[in-house]
Amino acid sequence: MLLNILGVLFGMFLIVKGADIMVDGASAMARKFRITEVVIGLTVVAFGTSMPEFVVSFFSALRGSGDMSVGNIMGSNIFNSLVILGATAFVATVPVKRRSLYVDIPWGFLAALVCCLVCFDAWLWGGAENMISFTDALILLVVFALFMGYNFWLALRSKKEMKVVESSMPNWEIALKLLGGLAGLILGGNLMVNCASNVARELGVSEAIIALTILAAGTSAPELVTSIVAARRGSIEMAVGNAIGSNVFNVFFVLGTAGLIAPLRVNDIQPVDVLMFLGGPLFLWIVAFLFRRINRLTGSLMVLAYVAYLVILVRTALGYPSPL
Repeated sequence: MLLNILGVLFGMFLIVKGADIMVDGASAMARKFRITEVVIGLTVVAFGTSMPEFVVSFFSALRGSGDMSVGNIMGSNIFNSLVILGATAFVATVPVKRRSLYVDIPWGFLAALVCCLVCFDAWLWGGAENMISFTDALILLVVFALFMGYNFWLALRSKKEMKVVESSMPNWEIALKLLGGLAGLILGGNLMVNCASNVARELGVSEAIIALTILAAGTSAPELVTSIVAARRGSIEMAVGNAIGSNVFNVFFVLGTAGLIAPLRVNDIQPVDVLMFLGGPLFLWIVAFLFRRINRLTGSLMVLAYVAYLVILVRTALGYPSPL
């Protein structure tokens, strides 16, 4: 138990340092190649910080644990939508620009909606069981390709519209920082998740609860730290793009890839999990539309909503009936 606890702490250290280094490299890349920081956040940084989810879902699919694979993605996206942006608002008020309001946040909600449509066949379409089939996985990857194509087009357009801002960091150093930061995020995330999972199993917690809580929080730790570090350095757009982009990557790329390996059968995901999965980005969209920013008050409400969800999960794990 003690070794696992130390592993969690060392994993967090690697995550913090990896996020710090990666934000440096990504910001320098944005300046050097005249790409907006929000596009970098939605692609390069989002992909890097989604790697822990990819690793967990990949190996879960290999051993036939659809609940852990899907539960990890759902829990991570709930955490991203509510906790990451809510916590970032404590560091600095997060302004929501027009592009985020009408493009980025809707993409995050679309990801959650499409995931539910292809995953919960028994609930929605009267299928034999809830699962992500090979065909469903292909659909997710096609939508992911559209998302990437849109962002690459946006990046090319932004190069024409933006003024050139030189960066003193050489290309080799940018690449080294991106790769080094990514390595720290992956190693730290995996170490933290594995050790935390061992602790949870010693306490007799089910795989679904592990995936929705400890695995979700552990694999989302890179996004959380990266967004907070970016906000502290004034790169607010990167913080927003990272959280939303990670949600899109998690659903379309991670689940799409995992579903190609083996069908992801889902048995223990509950309606309250689906409600939070859809409600997180929807609540974010409503707050953004009404206030055009996320401040400490709205950020607190988002974090409190996640805490309430955790309370429900803990009560369910202890044998109390789910409220839905």
